[in-house]
Amino acid sequence: MSTTQTIPTKERGPMDNEKKETKVKVAGPGPSYLDHHFRSSLNTGPRKTPTIPNGGVWSVYAETDIPTPHNYPYQAIIQIHSWRDWNTFVPDVLVTKHPNSHSRTIKMEQGTFMTFTVQLTPSERVQTKTVCQHLEPLKHRADGHKSHVAGHNITRIRWTSDNANLLTPGFVLKQECVNEIEENDDGTCKYRTWLTFAGMASKNLKKKFGEAYQQKMQDFVRDLRERCVQLYEEDKKRGTVDLGAGKAGAGGERMQPVTEIHSSTTA
Repeated sequence: MSTTQTIPTKERGPMDNEKKETKVKVAGPGPSYLDHHFRSSLNTGPRKTPTIPNGGVWSVYAETDIPTPHNYPYQAIIQIHSWRDWNTFVPDVLVTKHPNSHSRTIKMEQGTFMTFTVQLTPSERVQTKTVCQHLEPLKHRADGHKSHVAGHNITRIRWTSDNANLLTPGFVLKQECVNEIEENDDGTCKYRTWLTFAGMASKNLKKKFGEAYQQKMQDFVRDLRERCVQLYEEDKKRGTVDLGAGKAGAGGERMQPVTEIHSSTTA
């Protein structure tokens, strides 16, 4: 991803103090990643998503640094049958339609239809029908793509409300969840996620459950981080660590010799 910036430059001309503006491409993430308001977990205002380009009515956001190779959060997310083992936000997933329904191991893929059981409070559970709209293969610097070597290696997974099966039109209520996994230079990774709500009914939803969603998003990234660290430590004890550098499978799964990762991280 790149962003265009206008940078004033001085050039000698008929008048020594003449200024010209030159547009240059600056490699790196787009403006959202540099926007502290966008990345603030306290901000519940609109946030843009591919299917809700105006940002909707409200949203929740969370991010964390994960001290493991980036394949660990990727696999934790797509292995939906294991969510019940660690995910306190969505402890149960029922797959209702899958592109490869005869596969021995059902993982989230693009086109997977699911029913999420969402635990908003200790006594309040809701079910929401969703569909995975976009799931990229894991990007990493060693995969031969020059853009990934340059740092454009953010892997994205998105799911939206399945309004057709919900029998609820999108103009009444629509939601989209964006997940991003970014490989760091030191072999660790950063995870970001935001959930955007749109439609006439979304204001009432925010009034009733806004604070709960805000808290549960923080719980989710904490749970994901703990799950990744747990699996990473288990792999280190076995003498192998999954760096996700291979070509096989949706996540490019391949077991590699253990390599220690040294980093300072925050929860």
